[in-house]
Amino acid sequence: MTADALLIFAYGNVSRGDDALAPLLLERLQQQGIQHGCGLTLQYLTDYQMHIEHVMDMQQCRRVLLIDAAQDTAQALRFYPVTAQAQTLYTTHGMSPSTLLHTYQQVLHEEPPATAMLAITGYQFELGEGLSPQAEANLDQAEDFVKSLLDAEDFSRWDARLASD
Repeated sequence: MTADALLIFAYGNVSRGDDALAPLLLERLQQQGIQHGCGLTLQYLTDYQMHIEHVMDMQQCRRVLLIDAAQDTAQALRFYPVTAQAQTLYTTHGMSPSTLLHTYQQVLHEEPPATAMLAITGYQFELGEGLSPQAEANLDQAEDFVKSLLDAEDFSRWDARLASD
């Protein structure tokens, strides 16, 4: 990772219908050749889920944008800050964003980079399903949203959106 980078970390299973929203958004951004945002070099990362190893991917980053599909929101997108929090729930299916940031603190003995989550609403998450039409529309909206954040020369637009949501 480049020092002072902005990490965009999209996670989800592309074989499970709308769970593919985040990786598909990341793919779109990469295909457009977007290499800088908010005055920083972009680093892209995609995986099925979050793991402890992703702490190292966050090191040397000024900010982190996590992107995931969500089922529990009424709006197409939700953009909100993530804070470090120890959780006692353990699973073989990855970890939560808050737990990832807490692990960062525990492993590196420093504060994690400022982190925000972009949750994109999905509707169908069955294995072997394609993207639902509603999720496709939400993906388009998410792409426009992220590009508008990245087009700024600093994090003022990002911070204003976090404060308003």
